[in-house]
Amino acid sequence: MIISASRRTDIPAFYSQWFIDCIQKGHCSVTNPFNPNQRKEVSLLPTDVDAIVFWTRYPVPLLKHLSQLTDSGYRYIFLYTITGYPTWLEPHSPELQHTIQAFKDVSRILGSQKVVWRYDPLVFSKELDFDFHIKNFAAIAQQLQGYTQRVIISIMEPYKKVTRRLKVLHEKEIVIYPMNVFGQNELFKFFTCITHIAFDCGMQIQSCCSNLTEFGIENGACIDGNLINSMFGLDLHFKKDIYQRTNCLCAKSVDIGTYKTCKFGCLYCYANM
Repeated sequence: MIISASRRTDIPAFYSQWFIDCIQKGHCSVTNPFNPNQRKEVSLLPTDVDAIVFWTRYPVPLLKHLSQLTDSGYRYIFLYTITGYPTWLEPHSPELQHTIQAFKDVSRILGSQKVVWRYDPLVFSKELDFDFHIKNFAAIAQQLQGYTQRVIISIMEPYKKVTRRLKVLHEKEIVIYPMNVFGQNELFKFFTCITHIAFDCGMQIQSCCSNLTEFGIENGACIDGNLINSMFGLDLHFKKDIYQRTNCLCAKSVDIGTYKTCKFGCLYCYANM
């Protein structure tokens, strides 16, 4: 069993003590997001957990507990989001240099293979144009060079709740563009540039649920069973997670987070329901 901690909230940033308390108890209780009256117990015993995948923007509160997790026999990796977007889109995101430094700290502890950078999602507007993303992506990638081997990108998913939330930006005269406003040649040049930057910084690039293969970027899994097997010397068969989006290639996992509890408040995030 893979534990996802969590697509629904940032457990390392805000709920690391809760997580460690659950680790010590050997289980946690998870509420069904579609039926609040339904709860289930999830084992967190090392013998039941193949790996833990931490999703985070700022794992510093969890760092002091990593040696405990390792000593207890847990295997774990980090999917670490760094975007460097302005505060009108990410109102409470940690300061960029602080989060880059924390990324490096995690990488020094675990190794560069076990910390995956997510430049995710790609959001386009007049302010966040191709030139912005190229410069921004390059600046972050250059600072993370040697500290990760993989970067994941995706296009913002226009969920109805996200679209409604983004309307508040109209008061600031900020309009978010869908990707289909750009021509294929423009997009090809943009993604080719992003790919070259990643390659020059020693990173494999992949997309998450965004079909970018026509631009030379393969769709990959965030929760990657093959990668987990490789990193930890395992030979396990992980089924595809049928409860994710159609194009999602992630391995099946059990998410232990709760929606509407992340305090970063990013306007594009589907978890802020």
